[in-house]
Amino acid sequence: MSDGTKQSGDRTGLDRTGLPRDRRVASELLKLDRQRYAVEQHTMLSIAEIRLLWMLSDGQPRSLRELATALHLEQSTVNRQVNAAIDAGYLYRFTEQGRSSGLIAPTPEGHRRFTEDTEFTLHIYKRALDGLGDQAQTFLEQLETFVTAYTDAAERATAISCPQAEGG
Repeated sequence: MSDGTKQSGDRTGLDRTGLPRDRRVASELLKLDRQRYAVEQHTMLSIAEIRLLWMLSDGQPRSLRELATALHLEQSTVNRQVNAAIDAGYLYRFTEQGRSSGLIAPTPEGHRRFTEDTEFTLHIYKRALDGLGDQAQTFLEQLETFVTAYTDAAERATAISCPQAEGG
């Protein structure tokens, strides 16, 4: 609406249509982040645990280095997260003959909790998509296009602002 009244789905009471496109998308993503955070408060696992278990949900154990690379995090950060998940009973470490580094895999409890939390979250996504009716497929296609464009822009921007030192 252009009269400054509350828009559907906007609980701030502010009209967002007058914002520049970049600020409007930032505003919408911030609202989505807040809602996702609220949903996460109703799950058993932390975000770090969910990410680790998601990476391991294909049944392939991984080393700390492999997890850190896949998650784009420092190995020390992943090590702390893995240790916390091990302490919580969601992951375990083991060694495999012929490998110099230990491997990490989910425990049955970690797998169970991950499945429950994922189903809970996916149910919310499904309900939101169902609310779009016939526009759901178009939304998904546009979301995929946006995420790809954002990824490209972010990678270019971070390569310019954080160039890697040559040779190391």
